[in-house]
Amino acid sequence: MSAKPAAKKPRILVADDDKEVRSFLTDALTELGYEVTAVADGEALYRSATASPPDLIISDLDMPGLTGGTAEALLRASDKTRDVPIIFITGQGEDRQARLVEFRPGLHLIRKPIKLLELAATVAEHLPLP
Repeated sequence: MSAKPAAKKPRILVADDDKEVRSFLTDALTELGYEVTAVADGEALYRSATASPPDLIISDLDMPGLTGGTAEALLRASDKTRDVPIIFITGQGEDRQARLVEFRPGLHLIRKPIKLLELAATVAEHLPLP
């Protein structure tokens, strides 16, 4: 009787310039059974996603340099990453960019402080639980 091969863990790419948020997301998502790569800015998000497309991206909207929204536009222009689902997170209250994301089909927005149950439920909409 042969052993069943281990299922491949869904891969999530996290981008946030706040180290504590990156750590929280990495720890929470790893605990839920996902494979997580974390980066600190939009440029690293773009490079990492295009080099090895993840199954899901979770990105802060407002990062220095290349913002999450700008990175998303670049990723949508690439054949390799155009269909990767993106969940945005924001610490902004009712800013214009966050409101626009809330009304775009296929994008989700989670507001900070991030609640674990909301994170898990939103991720589960896009990825099977490992």
